[in-house]
Amino acid sequence: MGAKREEILRRSLDALCEVLTLVETKAPNDARDFKLFLKSIAQRVAEASKEGGFLGFGGERVSAAEQSTLDEISRLLKV
Repeated sequence: MGAKREEILRRSLDALCEVLTLVETKAPNDARDFKLFLKSIAQRVAEASKEGGFLGFGGERVSAAEQSTLDEISRLLKV
């Protein structure tokens, strides 16, 4: 299952790089706002539900794997 997750993540980040290149080329004046928009979406998705805990108590808002992915997205977005 881990290999599948890694492949999905790699493909998603590759697609993100392609989109960023396109936006930076075609709409450079809007690129920064678009990057901030994407970063906010990624953060909201990561925080959408807690992991662990019991009956809604405890748990963590953003898992270590999610935080690692958020860090990689931020690195690619350069924001």
